[in-house]
Amino acid sequence: GPTDPMIPDVECVRVVTEILDSLDLSEHVVKINHRKILDGLFEACGVPETQFRAICSSVDKLDKSPWEDVRREMTDEKGLDPEKADQIGQYVLRSGQDDLVEQLLADTKLCSSKSAVEGLEALKLFFRYAELYGVKKRVKFDMSLARGL
Repeated sequence: GPTDPMIPDVECVRVVTEILDSLDLSEHVVKINHRKILDGLFEACGVPETQFRAICSSVDKLDKSPWEDVRREMTDEKGLDPEKADQIGQYVLRSGQDDLVEQLLADTKLCSSKSAVEGLEALKLFFRYAELYGVKKRVKFDMSLARGL
């Protein structure tokens, strides 16, 4: 049924953290991102819309490969302009919590994209609810996360 935006997302994180806590696993973190932020980032960096998904799949490899390899894939294999790849790299290597959301909302280049602003505002709300649900300490906003957003 209809709900306020981001509540189901936070509830999913709450359920996951409760399960992992009950299994008494070591410290864990749930990584999040928002598709609109990535799309807005690519738009702000001048990536043609037809290349968004291809570049997104490269960015998603940052959890397994160093930036230099990901950059090389974007430029050599997928034909992205090296300057645009470098601009993307300035963002996707960052992670944090609501502090990062606030920093990005103050970034004029990124906020030139309506999509990025919408995604950042959604994550701002997400972190408010995460605090209320008591799961904020278990959440990490990871700009390189591109699947399972």
